[in-house]
Amino acid sequence: MTDFYDANATAFISTTRDVDMSDMQRRFLAALPVVEGNDARILDAGSGSGRDALAFCLSGHKVEAFDASPAMVAATRDHSGVQARQMRFEDFAWEHLFEGIWACASLLHVAEADLPEVINRLAAHLTPGGALYLSFKRGTGERVKDGRRFTDMTPESLAALLDGCRAFREADIWESQDCRPDRASEVWVNAVVKKT
Repeated sequence: MTDFYDANATAFISTTRDVDMSDMQRRFLAALPVVEGNDARILDAGSGSGRDALAFCLSGHKVEAFDASPAMVAATRDHSGVQARQMRFEDFAWEHLFEGIWACASLLHVAEADLPEVINRLAAHLTPGGALYLSFKRGTGERVKDGRRFTDMTPESLAALLDGCRAFREADIWESQDCRPDRASEVWVNAVVKKT
């Protein structure tokens, strides 16, 4: 999986770094619990080009990040100044909790059978009232494209997945078009869910 991103880093970064994700970011930030100084701790989980890590830093938050790809870890550090770690979701562990975890177009690379355990592990790293954002391409089941595994979701299957994680309240789920100009026909299934 990481081979694709390492081999295609320049092209991937050029097509994703300037994509306007402000609507999704605002929706996520609005769900975060209020903390003193309004500087929540946010984890960019699967940080890619570093686009979102930078946006959250510029919003005044304390941001950390990880990605499975060494090239994306370097891109995140270079673009955002955030200290990023190389790590897979399946191996995820951190030494403290976060008010928010942002998993934009990243959990979709986790095998469907592994998603419940991975999401429970993320939930365990959220403070009470903390928010998780996640997004998947709309579809059903698993597929492989360009050597990458994708797990696709519908609003119904994502709701069922999140319902299975008892740590969360009812999810806010919505669909959106891909923000990249050449991908306007692609649809994403997004969710923000808060920890009880």
